[in-house]
Amino acid sequence: MFKDFYRTTLSFLKPLLLLLGLLLPFSLCIADEYISISDDWDERARNQWDEIARNHKTYYFENGLDHFNQGQYKQAFKDFKLAQEYSIGIGSVYLAKMYLEGKG
Repeated sequence: MFKDFYRTTLSFLKPLLLLLGLLLPFSLCIADEYISISDDWDERARNQWDEIARNHKTYYFENGLDHFNQGQYKQAFKDFKLAQEYSIGIGSVYLAKMYLEGKG
């Protein structure tokens, strides 16, 4: 009984495996056209990351200034600290941080 099951299953699988074996190289050739890494992918990724970091720097720094002007020194300190983590104007952030530590 086991031999019959094995023969039937294998007889169904052989054509499928053969078809898969024939189609796989062809599909890889087609995919090669669509999935290709350009030569400047690292430069584009770096530029995108720089833009994201720049936006975060500006966001946190401007929020820090807004909170500072509104007298919310603890929140301004947090924003300046985040801006410093994104390495924006270390000198100006450090001066603001020193000033806020005296205020807060």
